[in-house]
Amino acid sequence: MPGKHARRHFSQLSEFERSLIIGVKTAGWSTRRVAGQVDRSECAVRNCWEQCPREGTHARKTASGAIRKSTRREDRMIVRQALVDPTVTRSTIREDVGVSIVPQIISRHLAEANLKSKRSFRALHLTPEHRQLRLQW
Repeated sequence: MPGKHARRHFSQLSEFERSLIIGVKTAGWSTRRVAGQVDRSECAVRNCWEQCPREGTHARKTASGAIRKSTRREDRMIVRQALVDPTVTRSTIREDVGVSIVPQIISRHLAEANLKSKRSFRALHLTPEHRQLRLQW
């Protein structure tokens, strides 16, 4: 029965779901009944319920990682620059936007927007045979 247990296993609990779990568990519902009500696994419900007294809150912890150096507005400006001129370089984008981030971050923002890097087309490379034919002409 593949469709019987189709649940959202890998998505995070929303604040509403967390508060709902805490509320109905406080009312005395079983973990299995709560899991069926919110359509989550029993393990997720148990972890949420155990987190409340341990941390004193049902809210999620803030994520770890590097602090963003660019704002959402600057991110949009980076993408807009690349859309206006597809051959613009990362360093030129950084200067135009006026943000102090490394070029790899600019590439990441463009990749998130499904934009690829493009180089200006200079000329075809001539093979030795083409050079000879050109000279004969």
